Amino acid sequence: MALFKRNKKEDEKNVKEVKTESKTEEKETKSETKERKSIYRVVYDRENRVWLIKKDGAKRVIASFATKEEALKRVKELCESQNLKVIVHKKDGKFQKK
Repeated sequence: MALFKRNKKEDEKNVKEVKTESKTEEKETKSETKERKSIYRVVYDRENRVWLIKKDGAKRVIASFATKEEALKRVKELCESQNLKVIVHKKDGKFQKK
């Protein structure tokens, strides 16, 4: 019959290490979900009669253009430099391209 001595301090350290490891893993997974890539949108503003480039989640407009072609050229440049996606809307607000 073998007797095992348990050291409470070592057991507590092991438990703390496991808890801290699980907390860091949770933080990593949360940060990965928060790092969603933003999307540029090309939208028509009926009041001002201009095409706007907006970034999802932003309050301000990035740029405004008189024609849709100019807006598309600029948004392509932005997407290439930042490696982001674009969604283009029609004048009525429906999706044209993703």
